[in-house]
Amino acid sequence: MKLLKDIINNWGFVDSVQLKELAVHFPNMELIIKWGQAPRERVKASQIAKHIQSVEDSTGDYCREVFIQSTEYRKLKEVLGEVNA
Repeated sequence: MKLLKDIINNWGFVDSVQLKELAVHFPNMELIIKWGQAPRERVKASQIAKHIQSVEDSTGDYCREVFIQSTEYRKLKEVLGEVNA
């Protein structure tokens, strides 16, 4: 629960530490990868680290940020209410 609240407090953006936790506790949660050059992609939390590494290795592109889609973010805020750390 704290993990989700922290992500909500960070406007839906996910850092690398949180990503590892999401992959374990919410492996099917879909996250958005914003690339430096390529179009955004939706990838499951359990697959995202390997996917980022694969794309960076094969294309030279880089991951700018990872975040929860806005519709999912609003649903989480609705369910968890206004949260502050």
